[in-house]
Amino acid sequence: MPFRTYKLMLYKIYILTLSLFTCTNILAQLPTLSNTIYNFTITENNEVENKLLVHALDSAKQNNNFVNGTFIFYINGFTQALEFKSGVATCELKLNKSSFVYFKHENETSNPSNLYYIYKGKTGFNPFKISFYLLLAIPIGLILIGYMFKKIIGLAIFLFLGYLYFNNTNGLSIGTFFSSVIDGLRNIF
Repeated sequence: MPFRTYKLMLYKIYILTLSLFTCTNILAQLPTLSNTIYNFTITENNEVENKLLVHALDSAKQNNNFVNGTFIFYINGFTQALEFKSGVATCELKLNKSSFVYFKHENETSNPSNLYYIYKGKTGFNPFKISFYLLLAIPIGLILIGYMFKKIIGLAIFLFLGYLYFNNTNGLSIGTFFSSVIDGLRNIF
């Protein structure tokens, strides 16, 4: 075989290898373009009063515009089907006052969940995401302060009971508190 035939065969192998790596790279990026909700966030709907928008996020915490269809969410323990169009769904909440709202979605790969404090103002809802770190830090900090300073243990107990009362009157039950903390710890690992 002449040298030119070997050279042509090497070019073919090079192009085949290059196209194989390119196809593998494209296939590796496909899960980010999927119709799966890896995470979500809640925002206020500026167009319609007393409604919230649920934005689907991908694994890089960017808006995932490829999410379309009906997805089941658990909102404070109640099942609600949300219709997503281009990664956004409208959620109607019947709230008389400001309250804690626990959103959870279950899919094949993960169970994203978020706890929000929905402040109901004159113009509508203002959601604030509550981290499970904050949920744990406040009671643990009060217990540590009461333990370190024996003279103010009564004040620490009073503040702790006030914390529990505030959470309970605004819709954050003990079960929801522990569910939020456990889901937050699960999402770390």
